[in-house]
Amino acid sequence: VRGSWRFSIFLAEVVGRQHQVVKKTMVTMMLHYKFALGVATLALLFFVHCPTSSAAKSYADGSAAACDGGDDTCRPDSSSSTGESKCLHPSDFQHRVASFFDDASDSILTSLRGTVDKVISNEDAKELVELLPLSDFVESSGYETENKDRAQYTAPVAYAGLGLKELSTSNEERYTKLLQIREKIRSATESSLNLCPGSLKIDYTTITQKTEGGAHRAHADNCVHYFDDKTKAAVCDPSRQHPYPKRVAASILYLNDPTDGNFNGGEFYFANRTHFGEVENSGRVAVETGKMIYFTSGVENLHGALKVERDSSSEQDDGTAIPRRLAIAMWYVFDESLEEFVPTFQASAASEEEATSSSGGLKQRKVYDPNDPNAPKEVFTLPIPDRIDISSLFQSVGAYLVSQQNKPMAGSWTISQYGEDTLHVLFKDHSAMFSLDFGVALIEATSHAKASVVVERHTDGSRGASLQYMLQESVLLHGLLDHFSKVILDESSGGAEEEYLGDEMEKARNTLPARRA
Repeated sequence: VRGSWRFSIFLAEVVGRQHQVVKKTMVTMMLHYKFALGVATLALLFFVHCPTSSAAKSYADGSAAACDGGDDTCRPDSSSSTGESKCLHPSDFQHRVASFFDDASDSILTSLRGTVDKVISNEDAKELVELLPLSDFVESSGYETENKDRAQYTAPVAYAGLGLKELSTSNEERYTKLLQIREKIRSATESSLNLCPGSLKIDYTTITQKTEGGAHRAHADNCVHYFDDKTKAAVCDPSRQHPYPKRVAASILYLNDPTDGNFNGGEFYFANRTHFGEVENSGRVAVETGKMIYFTSGVENLHGALKVERDSSSEQDDGTAIPRRLAIAMWYVFDESLEEFVPTFQASAASEEEATSSSGGLKQRKVYDPNDPNAPKEVFTLPIPDRIDISSLFQSVGAYLVSQQNKPMAGSWTISQYGEDTLHVLFKDHSAMFSLDFGVALIEATSHAKASVVVERHTDGSRGASLQYMLQESVLLHGLLDHFSKVILDESSGGAEEEYLGDEMEKARNTLPARRA
């Protein structure tokens, strides 16, 4: 027994000179209270090692905090009145998710999903919605399938979004308000999943808009799933790459309800992991302003959204009001290197209009934040001769791209129009896309051309374009340059103009990763 007391004294010395008084107290107690001293010493050492100053953190659930070695390891006190267990570090959390597949117990699943009411107030939601006109949204892609066995990406109907990139260039009040709400959602998700503060990093943020017919079929957020023939359970398909395999959780926050948005339906739902993903009766979440749904990203939480329908019975519906179901969708990772870049507010719509008018109706080339890893990279710029009508060229190029969207296989490319003069061309694996921006003023105008079409490649910065994307992008753009040649050069008057345009097209070809076949 006395040997153990000596060891206890040694531990107290290790803590530091400032704790010598602890050591003396322990020695005195040892002389009078032998057995009781052991218990008291261990308790005393614990509190010496964990100063109250580094445990002064509070959590959304109101539980106290206890520290087991520093600020980065402080956790909710398991002895708090709420009965909440210690918060989970990423490795512990991932172990919990994996344990679901061992016994698929309801108790584990309920810790991996849930809802929170009134994460933001009705007033805050209404103020943000009023700053979100229908015309601001960009047509988006999503996770859809017509095949119950093998899920795939295609473009859903009546679904649009606004990311931080778009929001940071117009309406500063709206952007500031979203960033404030964004952090509230992240914190509420982290707390609800019982993760230690600071664990969740935001991978992507978007305001989603579903109009009439908008829906999402059941899917997972970090793998492409299929249903096993024997177990009828959803499993990740190892033969197919998902663009975001490191996502660990997600949240959806409703910004309006059916009455405000003139719609019926649109409910988020959890799908049964077995029975081919049928909608769980208890898994439908009513659309209520300020309500947040949170869940882990794997096949344990297959999820989707029911179709948005027009509320024809609404007194506000005069037949012209467009049904709009608005929400903020956010996805999370643990890896700091994948954290979403938050651009600073850069420009207003008014300044862009002024720049356009000052350049004879042509747009100025976009300038991106040099610190933004998500900023697009220029592929090439092609001059548009003054004699060519830009609107007609835009329509011609759009028609050509649509004719190529099923090459080399069905659904390889999704073509969408953004605004009046920009085309987005998204590859099926979602690793990258390219855009064509028409009517951009040339940096150095010539006697032959003042306008151009700018082709840029877009990725999310932390994940590069896939090898397959780079190859197919080259194939498509080589074909597009052939199309440009027919439209532009075939109508050339020859001479210096033809030589100039021919040289510019050759420069464009040389920028492509793969040479022409």
